[in-house]
Parts: sequence; C-alpha cells; structure tokens
Amino acid sequence: MKQKSIFKKVLCLTPVLLVFAAVSACRPAASETGPAEIETTAPAKAAADSTTPEADASGPADGGTFFFTDSTGREVELPRVITKVASGGSLANIMIYAVRPDVIVGWSEAPSETEKKYIDETYWGLSEYGNFHDDGGFNREALMLDAPEVIIDVGQWDEEYKAELDALQEQIGIPVVLIEAELEQTPAAYRTMGELLGVPERGEELAAYCEELLADAKEKAAAIPDDARTTVFYASGDAGLDTMLSGTIHAQIYELVGARLVADAENVQVQKGGGSVSMEQLLVWDPDVIMFAQDSIYDQVAGDETWGALSAVQNGTFYEIPTEPYNWLGRPPGPNRMVGIRWLGQLLYPEIFDYDIEEEVRECFRLFYRYELSDEELAELLSRSTLKSRQAQ
Repeated sequence: MKQKSIFKKVLCLTPVLLVFAAVSACRPAASETGPAEIETTAPAKAAADSTTPEADASGPADGGTFFFTDSTGREVELPRVITKVASGGSLANIMIYAVRPDVIVGWSEAPSETEKKYIDETYWGLSEYGNFHDDGGFNREALMLDAPEVIIDVGQWDEEYKAELDALQEQIGIPVVLIEAELEQTPAAYRTMGELLGVPERGEELAAYCEELLADAKEKAAAIPDDARTTVFYASGDAGLDTMLSGTIHAQIYELVGARLVADAENVQVQKGGGSVSMEQLLVWDPDVIMFAQDSIYDQVAGDETWGALSAVQNGTFYEIPTEPYNWLGRPPGPNRMVGIRWLGQLLYPEIFDYDIEEEVRECFRLFYRYELSDEELAELLSRSTLKSRQAQ
C-alpha cells in the first residue's frame, strides 16, 4: 500500500485512528536530496540547563520537557524522562526492543510465535494496536488505555511525509518522531535512540558494534576484484522466480560484502519491491549462488531437472536465508540485517571474511536480543547455509 493513498484516507478519521495510519503504513522512498541530518537535544543536556529554550518549567514533575529534532528536521516537544513508548512499525519494534524494552507499552504488530522465542516473555502480552485499514483489527481501546508519551517510527521519509507528520501530530496531540535508519545510518540511529530513551551507554554499545561491522565489511569487499565478485540470484515465491533488484534497499547487504545481484530494473519485469524473471533468463545468467527466501522452493530444486541445469544447483551453492527472529538480509530492511553482514560475507568469500561465524552469530544474538543460542539452535539456523556449505567441502 502506498503512503500517499493512506494519508488521504487517514485525514478524515478519528484522532486515535490517525496515530496508527501514520506509524504503521509502508514508508515512502527517501528524498532525492538525501537523508536529513539527525539532530538531537539530549534529555540529560536539557535537564542540566533549565535556562535554555529546551527547558519547560511547566512540564511534568519528573523533569519537564525538552525539544527533540528528529531525522526529518521536525522539532518535537517530549518529556525529559520517557517511560511509555508506542512502536510505530516493524523496524521500530526491533530497534526499541534492542535499546530499552521496558518502555514499550504496545506493538504495532505483536511478536510472532517465531519472534517470541527471542523476546522476553514479559513483552509478549503487550497491546497490539493493529493497522487502521484492517477491518475490525484496530484496537482503539488499547491505545487509549496505554496512553504513550511518544510514538517512535523508524524508516524513510520525504518532504510530503514530513508535512503529514506535523499535521497528524497536531490533530492527535501525541508526539510522533521518526528516526531514519538506512544501513549506513544504523550506528547514528542507535545513538539517537539511546539518547532519546535515557540509556546513551546502551545506544553507544550497539552503535559501536554496527560501525565496526560496516567498516570491516567495506574494507574486505574493497579487496575483491570486479571480475572475481560472486554473482547472486535472490529467489522467492512459489516458483522461485520472484527476485530483488540490484541497487535497491533490499540489495544493500549483498553489495556491501562484494556480491553482485544479477537482476536489475533493465532486465526483469519490475514489481513492487522487486521483480520477476523467466526460467530462460535465469539460465542465461547462470549465477554463482542462489539465495532462497524462506517458504520458497529451496527443498525442491536439487531434484528438479530444469533447476538442475544451473551451476549453483550442480555445485551445491544454493542456500536458504535464516529468518529468526527476523530475516538476516532484509524484509524488513532494518537493524535485523546486522547479523547478516558477516554471515553472508563468510558464506560467499570464506577466505576473505575469515571468521568463526558461529561465534559471530552468537555474539549478535547476545547483543541485540539478549539471547544465548544453544548449540542445537545455532546448528538449525545455519543448517541450510553455512553448515551445508562446509559439509560440501
């Protein structure tokens, strides 16, 4: 669903309903002029200087208010001490939980059974507000009872969306802020989230980890000659012929580690979020590696005569992307991708991305989800990729 059509419907709805139209809808593409610079007025700074414009002596007894400048450049007045946050979407769910879960009062979408495994049981029963366009699925009463102090959205924006956020916030009377978190902006986004939620040390810990991952991947990928870069086809759908396009947000992890997606807008039938190809075209490309989405045809291709004509199938270099608790390479294209950077790099270029990948995955789960993977769980997560690749060697 497109953002613009959503807002035309939203503006005629009730104030509570407006909240979730703003924060649950699909994000528009980023502005062509590039993302806005993130500028924050930290709660600690505002609290230390009550004579600055950020201070508001008439604010709540626990410390007044401060002005926060979100990623769109909007200046929003917030409590200095934030204790109740509503998540504005799947990316916000992931990021807020990683930084400070105890402030979450409700999810835009409750954790799935798979996600619950990695989320503390304390948060399973929080309110699920739903999306305004789901018939009978919007829980207005839950939102009213939870009374969040701020709604935090994470994603992309453009000038039109920025103006709509202002209009919506004025109507609903609840602050709504957006934190942009493209791949390169992930460290800054974690720092901002940490400052906003009063745990700057935690934000810095996550930011520093992401910075190191990104810098290391860039350095290693830069050493790969163009003619030695692995060609990859991403396969999804019932026939395995739906794909993602190079140069898009969904291709960022592949390109970061030095791989090249064979599909682009010039050679596929473009659809929302990707495209579709014919088997004949895939045979012409004959990619080095095929990465299957979960619930596609990974289990079928080894015994299929047509797919068996591809080099990747013959060589066993076809894999299924892990998706617990979220997809490691995207969908959603958010901070869930951090674990995928070293995993994919090591899978495609083990001699360059020379890691103990089991320990790298364990560390990422410890840091972001506060979860200690067992040997059995780790083996299951990697059974259709890293461990399969090693067994074939």
